[in-house]
Order: sequence, then structure tokens, then C-alpha cells
Amino acid sequence: MDNRKFTGLSGPTDLIHRRQQKDVEEKIYSQMEEVVESCRKHILSLYQQGKEISVEKELSSHLTDKYPRLGLEERINIAKCIGNELNGYGPLQELMDDKTVTDIVVVGPDKVVFEQDGVLKPSNLKFRSEAQLRLLVERLCYLGRRKVDESNPSVSLTLPEGYRVAISMPPLTESAHIAVRKFVYIGSIDGLVPQTFSAVGAEFLKKCTRGRLNIVFTGSMGTGKTTMIAVLGYEFSPLELPVLVEEVKECPLRHPYLRSYVSRPPNIEGKGEIKFDYILKHALQSRATRILVAEVRDGAIFYMLRGMATGQSGMGTLHAEDPKNAVQVQIPMLMGQAPEAAGMDQASRNLIIGSALDLVVHMGKEYDQVSQKEIRVCTHISVVQPSQGEPVQVKDIFIRRNSEMVATGYVPVKLIEKMKRHEINVPLEIFKN
Repeated sequence: MDNRKFTGLSGPTDLIHRRQQKDVEEKIYSQMEEVVESCRKHILSLYQQGKEISVEKELSSHLTDKYPRLGLEERINIAKCIGNELNGYGPLQELMDDKTVTDIVVVGPDKVVFEQDGVLKPSNLKFRSEAQLRLLVERLCYLGRRKVDESNPSVSLTLPEGYRVAISMPPLTESAHIAVRKFVYIGSIDGLVPQTFSAVGAEFLKKCTRGRLNIVFTGSMGTGKTTMIAVLGYEFSPLELPVLVEEVKECPLRHPYLRSYVSRPPNIEGKGEIKFDYILKHALQSRATRILVAEVRDGAIFYMLRGMATGQSGMGTLHAEDPKNAVQVQIPMLMGQAPEAAGMDQASRNLIIGSALDLVVHMGKEYDQVSQKEIRVCTHISVVQPSQGEPVQVKDIFIRRNSEMVATGYVPVKLIEKMKRHEINVPLEIFKN
């Protein structure tokens, strides 16, 4: 018979150790505001001493000193979270780094939704509190050089990465809201075949761009209207002088001689405003070979159309249900907001629209059965047909039918003749249905 007695464990078991680790971790998370502030002061003191540091490494070391019982993995995770909060985008950093994520929407501290590969998905990422969410708002405004407060509770801005951000704050909303739009494709139009365009439709748009046609991209929000300007920018001559006019910097256009003008709201004193129509009028005097407008929402459209009607090649974007709705409803309505066009009758507005625009390209979204997600598609490529004061008509050249872009059989003779003046030849075979 073994008379040896049980004398107890020599040390804590793995289960007890994990429980202790969890207790320490939960304690840190429950006091996260204090921990973040402690880490912030520590990092700031090192910067003030002029030291070159690795933020995450210093944070991990600082956490080790304050919480020696915290495990290595937990310490690294907490240091990473705090590092993202101090130098990045906090809880949203993971989504901001993911190249497949196109949109991020924050509806309060505990509600984050994102769009990935055309599908909206709820995220398990959360903010600790409204205060942490407000800190991110402050950082976004700092990076975008904008200001938001109770007197100005909404703002649009552009981050250094080129992402567009819309922020809403109380009293406009109950909680801070953030909407981030990321641009994930800025290649040529060939990369959008066959999902968005057919090969023939893409080739036709390339020729229209080289032939300096005046094009308006229409569609609802998030269909890729502004992106199309950047996509077709690959067809611009390297020796052109394009001018891009934007309300908020968002178009990822690349060109060696691009000049980009961005409007600006008034400051807190009500001064320093740069209006959209002002910079558009200035752009028309700036020796530009193309005027690119993304996106026009008010009477500034009058100056865009006036430039196009007097020989200035250009592109623009606006919201509309389809090409017909664009030229017969949306554009005339926006023109009425311009002081110079306010007294015009409808017939005069129609004459300007018909003489200015050549092409309307309508973008939309479609559910793809193969990938089982929404994809961006071009639904119409339509020619604008001038009329003597009558409502402007459009004629479809290509349309999307049964998930495929096809030619209607209509031959846009006037467009072909206009492109020939720029030595661009369009074979008639591409219009056969």
C-alpha cells in the first residue's frame, strides 16, 4: 500500500494560468481608456526626448512593466490595438488595410458594416465607447484638414490614401456616423472586360475618349461613375493638360500634367470658402485640353455645359436613373440653379444640352449568379441627339441585355464624323447587333 500523501501542486495548472491571464486581460480592457492614455503619455515622452522608436515594441514593453502577469500574445494584441488608435484608424484599421473592402460604414460605437466583393457584411469590430469613436472622427478630420462640430455637424473629406470620408455628428445624428469610400480599381478599361463592359463596348469608349467626345457618366451612388474618369484617363495623350474639378478630392486619376482643383467650405469664421462653380469657371480659363468634373450637383453644371458647347472637351458625372432621365430631367433641373440660366426657358436649356453633350454612359449594379454578389456594370452607352428646342433625345448604341452588353444596331454617324477630326476611325462592324 502506497502511504505517500498528496502534497499539492508544485505550480498553477495551464487551466488556472489561462484563467489568470484572462482576468488580467479583462481588467486591462475594462480600464482601456486609462491604459490608452498611459501609453499615449509614454510614447509622447519618448518622442519629446528625440528617440527613434518602434511604437508597438515600446507599447509592448510599457505594458510588460505595468502588467507583468499579462501573456506575450495578449500583450502583442493590446499593443497593436493601441498602436492603431494612436497612429492609425483604431478598430477600423483591419478593414482599411483590406484591399477587397470597398466601403466601411460606422453607425454608432457598436455597429460597423462593410462591403466586400460587392456584398454588404456586418463586422464584429466595435468601439469601446462613443468617446473612442469621437477620437477617430477627430483624427480623420485632422488628416483630411476639415473641421466638424455642433455648428457644422457634417463634413466630407479625403484621407491621404485617397479614400473619401463622410462624417455626421450630433445634433444631426444621435451618434457619430462615418462612411468611408475606398477606390480599389484604377486600371485601364480593359480590366473591366467582360464583367462591366463587353470587349466591343470598351473599345468604343476608348475611341470616344481619344476622339475627345463630351461624355457624362450617370448612375446611382457607388456604381463607379467617378472611377470611370480615372479608368478612361489611360486613354489621354501624355501631352494633354487635363484639369480635374471636385467638391471633395476622390477621383484617382493619374496623368503627368494633371491639375486638380478642389472646392472648400468656409472656416469657422465664415471665410475662406472656395465655391465649386468658381473653380469650374476658373478651370475653363486655365488652358486645359480637358475639363473633368466629378461630381456636379448644382448650377455649376451650366459652366460645364457651356465649356463643352464652345469646343472644350470634357467629362462629368451626375446622379440619374438612366440616360433619358439625365438629359431630360436632372440636367435641366440643375441648370435652373445657376444664376445665368435661371431665366432661360426650357427650349434654350435643351439647345445647350444638345449642343454640349455627345455621349451618356450609364453605370449600375447587377446581381451576378455565378459569384453570387453585386457587380458594377455599364447598362447603357447612348448618343445625345440635339433638337431644335424640343426635349433632348438619346439613342442607345450599346445596352446590357441578359447580363451581357450588346450593340443595338444604331450607328452614331455624327459621333463618328466628330472623332475623325481627331484622326480616330471607328469601324462600322462594332455596331452590328
